[in-house]
Amino acid sequence: MKVTVKRNLIIFHTPYEWYELANRLRTEYGHIMLISDRCRRELGFTVRHHKGLIPYREKYGDQSLWLSKQAFEGKEVDRRHQMVYEDQVHLDFYNEAQMSWFVLKYLNN
Repeated sequence: MKVTVKRNLIIFHTPYEWYELANRLRTEYGHIMLISDRCRRELGFTVRHHKGLIPYREKYGDQSLWLSKQAFEGKEVDRRHQMVYEDQVHLDFYNEAQMSWFVLKYLNN
């Protein structure tokens, strides 16, 4: 699971991982728990879908840096310094204690 934990923020780099966790929350708390106000009040966070900008090599690896070709010139493109968008899910926490509890219960498996 590729997750970044920052101060008052958890970033799921693959939305599928968040959907698996959301299904687990639905079974434990019921469908109504993932409504934004209820989720904030009971679990201490809101869910935000985000397009994060990351380095090209982080997403596709080093082997693809020179493989792409520009159609109009037929030249290889150096992608070492290019950035790409990645679909992410951010959990914005309002309380550090609730975030610590969430990390210990759901992310330390």
